[in-house]
Amino acid sequence: MGITRSYPVRFTPKGLCDALDATDAFPGACVLLRNLVFDQGNPELVVPRPGVGAALTTFSGFTSPTFVSVFIVLGNIVYGMVSSGRTAGFDEPFAYNVASNSFVTISGVTAGNVPSSPATSGPWTPPTMAVIGTKIIVTHPGFSGSGSNFFGVIDISNPATPAWSSSNTATNGLPGVPTAVANFNNRAYFAIGNVAYFSDVLAATTRTNASQSVTLGDTTPIIGFSGLPTQTTSGGVVAALIAFKAFQIWQVTGDTATSNLAVNYLSLTTGTSAARSITQSPMGTYFAGSDAPYVINPLGAVQQIVNDGKSTSDVQTPFLNTTQPSRMAGAYSGSVYRVCVPTLLSGQNQTNDYWFDLRRRRWNGPHSFVYDCAGQYGAGFILSGAGAGAALFFSSPVATSSSTYLDAGASYMCQVRSSTFPKNNEMLQLQVVESNIELSSPSGSPITFNLTALNEKNSTLASTSLQKVGTFFQKSSALCGFRSSRGQRDKRKGA
Repeated sequence: MGITRSYPVRFTPKGLCDALDATDAFPGACVLLRNLVFDQGNPELVVPRPGVGAALTTFSGFTSPTFVSVFIVLGNIVYGMVSSGRTAGFDEPFAYNVASNSFVTISGVTAGNVPSSPATSGPWTPPTMAVIGTKIIVTHPGFSGSGSNFFGVIDISNPATPAWSSSNTATNGLPGVPTAVANFNNRAYFAIGNVAYFSDVLAATTRTNASQSVTLGDTTPIIGFSGLPTQTTSGGVVAALIAFKAFQIWQVTGDTATSNLAVNYLSLTTGTSAARSITQSPMGTYFAGSDAPYVINPLGAVQQIVNDGKSTSDVQTPFLNTTQPSRMAGAYSGSVYRVCVPTLLSGQNQTNDYWFDLRRRRWNGPHSFVYDCAGQYGAGFILSGAGAGAALFFSSPVATSSSTYLDAGASYMCQVRSSTFPKNNEMLQLQVVESNIELSSPSGSPITFNLTALNEKNSTLASTSLQKVGTFFQKSSALCGFRSSRGQRDKRKGA
């Protein structure tokens, strides 16, 4: 017998949002897409996130390694700093070849030229790395600022025999330990307070003129740098260096060699305290602001990361409630901008990884693998996190036939939860009477699907589970009110 006054409601999970009610959100809004990503070939489907699997390396050849504080990926080589027992309480540089799964020995490391290891929790000034010519410059809060211990240098003029040293700029030294470094016009730009000091061209350790600096706005310190190709109306695309403060963004263009060095602000109200969330992409520079995730587009406009036609981001709450903005970490690869956020949600401290898919223009997550340093490697990411110890992992944003579904040997749960279905402007109470949910898993792989029905107060009505054994599903129990197809029915008297 048919259900009176009923009509079908189709639901396809389309993206993550903060809204508990989808009325003013978007069709397919979900409050949870935990460890689920969009199937790039089937717009109707979400699939489990590929796991990171086993670590690429656990630094077994190092003495008591504990924590990777920073790294940068150049081709197949990951250069970085790891806390170890070689000099207890201090970081040492490393060079790891991903393709050959081997370390390249770095010479020149002594107890007197390495920085002290940073804390693995709480607010911090994250170390940074940049390549200028044949030098990789390392800024690190553990440098003492005495003698030559202002920043680190990895000389890669011969990549097979890299050499480490600590340094200050020659001729005109830096006045303090820099907090960030970036390459702009083949010069090293160092952040110290609100001033960006820059080196000679292709000579990252030399400042010939004391005037080689630019002051950016008020006395608040520079948090981080990023490059941005800027589209102009008359001159085409020009290079720019973006300098971020907590609540300001500045743009540096030109160079002293061409007598056109210029400084302009992009925003005096929006910035970031999350230096590691700043990431370049073909669409612009992404970063986590104090209230939402943002992007600076090639025209220099600062705007929230949104779906086309919207003005505010679907996901803002994790960024508004962040507990440690300096511990955020982000990266871009393929079509995904991902950012790991320590935050407070529903009264609970948690650290979540959120992905923005540039093809779908929607968010998914939260994902459960936690990291505090990320970098692009090919079509995926290299990740490291204090919680996993001294280890590097590879994360692919796209599922393939060789994907693993373990994170460092541990399984993880995938969960989808829709926002409350949108109101339909009828003065009626509505209910789901029958529901048909499409589920699938690889043939021969045993898997259990847990199903829970929630009411409008987010209270559980009933739960059941389906287990796939071979090619068949086995139902453990009936779920209250659920049958074989989805519909809604009036709850008026007599309905």
